Amino acid sequence: MPYSDKDYKVSNVNYLNKDFNSLKSTLIEYAKTYFPNSYRDFNETSPGMMLIEMGAYVGDVLSFYIDQQYKEMLLPLAEEKRNVINLANAFGYKVKPILPAYVDLSISQVLGTTGDINNLQPNYASITTPIAERTQVQSSADSTLIFETLDVVDFRVSGSTIEVNSTDDNGVVSDYKLTKKVRAISAETKTKTFTIGTPEKFLKLTLDETNVVDIISVTDTIGNEYFEVDYLVQDNVPIETYYTSSGDRTTAYDVNETTTANVAVPYTLSFERTSKKFITEVNDDDTTSLVFGNGILRNGQLEQSNLLQTEQVGLTIPGETQNFAAAIDPLVNNDNRSTLGETPANTTLTVTYRVGGGTSANAAVGDLTTFVTSIANTTVTNETPAYGGSDGQSVDEIREAAKAYFATQNRCVTQEDYEARTLAMPAKFGGIAKVFCGREVSDDVSGDSFDLTSLDNAISSLNTAFNENNDDALGAIISQLPDLSTNLQSQVSQQLINTTIKLHILSYDENGKLVPATNPTNATHPLKTNLKNYLNQFRLLTDEVNIIDGKVINFGVEFEVVAHRGMNKADVKLRVIDKIKNYFTTDKMQFRQPLYTNDVIYEVMGVEGVRSVNDLKLVQEFSDAGDDVLYYFDKDGVIAGTDSRYNYQYIFNQFYNGVISSDGVILPSVEPSVFELKFPNKDIRGKVL
Repeated sequence: MPYSDKDYKVSNVNYLNKDFNSLKSTLIEYAKTYFPNSYRDFNETSPGMMLIEMGAYVGDVLSFYIDQQYKEMLLPLAEEKRNVINLANAFGYKVKPILPAYVDLSISQVLGTTGDINNLQPNYASITTPIAERTQVQSSADSTLIFETLDVVDFRVSGSTIEVNSTDDNGVVSDYKLTKKVRAISAETKTKTFTIGTPEKFLKLTLDETNVVDIISVTDTIGNEYFEVDYLVQDNVPIETYYTSSGDRTTAYDVNETTTANVAVPYTLSFERTSKKFITEVNDDDTTSLVFGNGILRNGQLEQSNLLQTEQVGLTIPGETQNFAAAIDPLVNNDNRSTLGETPANTTLTVTYRVGGGTSANAAVGDLTTFVTSIANTTVTNETPAYGGSDGQSVDEIREAAKAYFATQNRCVTQEDYEARTLAMPAKFGGIAKVFCGREVSDDVSGDSFDLTSLDNAISSLNTAFNENNDDALGAIISQLPDLSTNLQSQVSQQLINTTIKLHILSYDENGKLVPATNPTNATHPLKTNLKNYLNQFRLLTDEVNIIDGKVINFGVEFEVVAHRGMNKADVKLRVIDKIKNYFTTDKMQFRQPLYTNDVIYEVMGVEGVRSVNDLKLVQEFSDAGDDVLYYFDKDGVIAGTDSRYNYQYIFNQFYNGVISSDGVILPSVEPSVFELKFPNKDIRGKVL
């Protein structure tokens, strides 16, 4: 019999019931509500209950997969490694299936002597070639564990630690041992060739190994090189050039430097635009694939040319797939190049890459002592253990690394961004020890405020026209708005264009002392050029980067302490000097860092044998040293001294005699500078009573 209206009851569906039991209960309630006269057997063994439980089961499964799919779309909640990798890629972070270990190798080379007996020096002229990049060193405990150097080791360039290796019977130096450190990676270089026929958009080539840690180079048959980029839309790639192929040790430096120690710049860095590029992808089976672009060389175009056919740009005109007029072809007679790159065709690609890594690559101290191919008069060891080797990042590690990478946005916005990116520049392009960034408006800016007169007049006229319902006046004002907008944009641009990033930088010399990176008058020094080219890839378009040599303020320390009765005064003095040396180590000092004399006194009071500190202060002119001053330039940069080993004058007495204060807090210089205890063995002087 048909149902009447009174048989239908309103039931609110609970959409939060997603598990089997709750769905089953909901279905039973639904049947009781809407089918009270049709079905009343809710016994667990009845056919109807079987159908209800089957429906609940299907709903439970569907609910589970819907929830899981939603979770896998969010980086903080995703659990499947493939999904986490895809999400990390969307954040710009590239995941490696295996991570290599890194280590600092100490490579030593023995050189004979040159010069007269009173002025013996290492015979650098006997070095004919540098030790090449990718020189292999193997583990003494596991011969299958190979490390490769990541840079050239050239003992003709300063930066070596020099020590006497041997002497003759008369005590005259027979030869010297020079030692340099170089970064090495736990990987071995391999090559693989791919024969490419007809062009294929987004060509994908896969390397079979699961432990690929780096792609070194990709070249075709005629020598064209393809460059790895983060994204195919990236068309600027870094080009690094070793400084010289000759034995001239001065070519890596600024020849005009006379008052500061030389700073090595072994490589020059430049960025060039190219269409020959590829990206790398990690596959589900942890193999690595190379993916190329979708461009194809134009008919009649030279093979080495970087220009691609117009289909790359996305312009489509029916019947005109290749031949566009120059007026509408974005690739003709200008510098606008394809953004996705070209795909190789009818050639053979040679891929050079590194394999290795893993937890087993974390070699112990002193384990890497053998060159795979021996080098005359040269030894190697690792004074620190290898670190970083891992069998691959876990899901949680990928998740956290991706979030951190995304937070940086791969660009420089704040002053801290510029400082961090400057210190991140590879040392082979010039070592930078300290950096300070200041953002300021250039002196040529006419004013700090915009001229808003025209905008105020326009707003006033609009109000009047609205109140009077004057359509003609409204139309006239609206027609002026584009010109008004252009004027305001020009003012904004003028203000932004004159925003200058001033980077004050310092380097280390071969003795680990702070020195200006370049001669102050040399704005085209290789280090400055490399740094500017490097930062150009990350800076805001409206930021102008100005690189300035930082200042170093050298100082000495005078002290007077009282020792406990019975203590050896000489021993107490040496311990005090060591404490002061450790407190003022160069790596602790930064730009615009104040110094606290009371903190030093507190440290000295903790020295064994010290009863009290009568006096301790920082000086540049010792009380008993006569003309011995610890600066070369006065506070204005004018030459005022005779000893080029020191730098700029600073009036330390003003903080002890009450001129500024008497609490011993040494304020930083107005000009960005770093305090340095340059020669602690000479410039720490004191008495023990």
